[in-house]
Amino acid sequence: MKVTIIFITGILSLLSYSCNKLDLPPMNIIQDKDVFSTESGITAYLSRLYYDLPIENFSATKDGFRRLSWPTSGNCSGEMLIVQNDMLYDSPSGDWFQNWNYGAVRNVNYFIGEFPKYKNNYTQAQADQWLGEAYFIRGYYYFAMVKRYGGVPIIKTPQYYPQQSLEELKVPRNTEKEVYDFIIEDLDQAIKLLPEKSIAKGRVNRYVAYALKSRACLYAGSIAQYGAMQLNNILGIPKEQAEIYFKASYESAKALENSYSLYRKFPDKFENYWNLFLDENSPETIFAEYFIYPEKTHSFDLHNIPYQMRGAPGYSSRLNPTLDLVEMFDDINGNSGTLDIGPENDPKRFSNTMDVFVNVEPRLRGSVILPGDIFKGEAIEIQKGLYTSFPSGELKTSADFNALYNGKNIIGKSGMGHPETTITGFLVRKYQNPKMERSQVLGSRSTQAWIDMRYAEVLLNRAEAAFQIGLIDDALKCINEIRDRAGAKLYTKDQLTEKSIQKERRMELAFENHSYWDLRRWRIADKEINNRQYKALSPYYIFNEKKFIFKKEYVGGKYTFYPKVNYAKIPEGEIAKNENLQQNPGY
Repeated sequence: MKVTIIFITGILSLLSYSCNKLDLPPMNIIQDKDVFSTESGITAYLSRLYYDLPIENFSATKDGFRRLSWPTSGNCSGEMLIVQNDMLYDSPSGDWFQNWNYGAVRNVNYFIGEFPKYKNNYTQAQADQWLGEAYFIRGYYYFAMVKRYGGVPIIKTPQYYPQQSLEELKVPRNTEKEVYDFIIEDLDQAIKLLPEKSIAKGRVNRYVAYALKSRACLYAGSIAQYGAMQLNNILGIPKEQAEIYFKASYESAKALENSYSLYRKFPDKFENYWNLFLDENSPETIFAEYFIYPEKTHSFDLHNIPYQMRGAPGYSSRLNPTLDLVEMFDDINGNSGTLDIGPENDPKRFSNTMDVFVNVEPRLRGSVILPGDIFKGEAIEIQKGLYTSFPSGELKTSADFNALYNGKNIIGKSGMGHPETTITGFLVRKYQNPKMERSQVLGSRSTQAWIDMRYAEVLLNRAEAAFQIGLIDDALKCINEIRDRAGAKLYTKDQLTEKSIQKERRMELAFENHSYWDLRRWRIADKEINNRQYKALSPYYIFNEKKFIFKKEYVGGKYTFYPKVNYAKIPEGEIAKNENLQQNPGY
């Protein structure tokens, strides 16, 4: 039989894939023996499977994968806004971040089914490695779907038409619980087969499977804990099952404790935190997607560089952290992170814009470029306007960086006011490359790796699961390990609550495309996001005093998030092909 990558989505249509970017002729004209009888053929096939992993990296957007670097799910969680000319993003229709990806499922099913016929050509270690990778990948594919749609059809073997009738191809949805159990089953297989160390950069090992299992089980436990049974039990997991999944998440996370550690290379905690995301030899990285110029790149720096450092016209400052996120971080003394700028009618005066941030947590500075902070050896000038005097003087604003008042710039070199500068007063530091020359800040030139799984997330998984099953001391230990590295004041036992654990996760994993999904699984997205307008921190210069003041100002429109969007809308085209698929409620 030939290897074909024609797939029927459970359903009626035939979808053809090419061998995108693989050094192999199209698979639909290659015999199995040519693929599975050589190590190079297997490597190429697995490369296709890895390529199809729905990793929510620099180029994952509401419209799909491998696209421009905005808007990310962070634009839909209140972590950040985007420059005004790119509008406000929310998803009342539930049709964003789609990933109904049964074409990729068919390819991995084919490998799992056919490769064992050729395994005697290889050592046991090789065969186990490759099958383990395939089981992990299939678990990853299904996790990406279940966290979006809830219960989806479980298809374990390739479908063939016309060998199978159209009715056989119209597979109904499995329950959400059945899908999570199937993912766990696949990851257990991967854990059993994979070695402890990856055979090559970017390839998975046993602990990567443990990390994904920890994540998936945490989600399943949350759905049981906070969700409800719907759609004839296709959606939801019985509440009494929550503890089972939380225990599995906890045990999977604990399996990594002797193999990975938090990044602590630099004594300065601010410097240490931002370097974590650029050091490809970090002991914290569990699984990452790697890039190399010119074969595989992204454009994160181009899109997020401060205006005063941009290399190409028309781009910069796209992702703007909100004041709401910034004030989520307590200061280094454990006090509220709410910035003390004084009352609106008599604001405090500051000699420099960074003076208001004197006690901020190092992790915040490592994640966000604050007004006046240093990046690439320069102070990032963020200023919205100039008062001739305050409060009775004239307010000067401009969209022109060269506009002056008596020799003083009206806005900063990086804004605010120009349409390609921050609208919130903040910029993203996390993942930006501070060593990239201005001339290289262009499209498709960035090569920093995207960390898909890191040990801090595993510790957060462990802490949340431990708290849910009553292991409070262990939960506190994990949270405080993260807070110590962050430069935050450690929690006492009575400060550890469900809310503080959730908050810690949102701070530590900011801009890493976790928060949107976390808010959904905790079933608090509508409370956090719906009908909410986010805030900016706007610095103004008082000319006659030679001082700065700040204003907290609402910016952009109001978000919309309906509870129905906790489950995404199944694509209408798939429903049309298969009447056995039931649409999610509310659509």
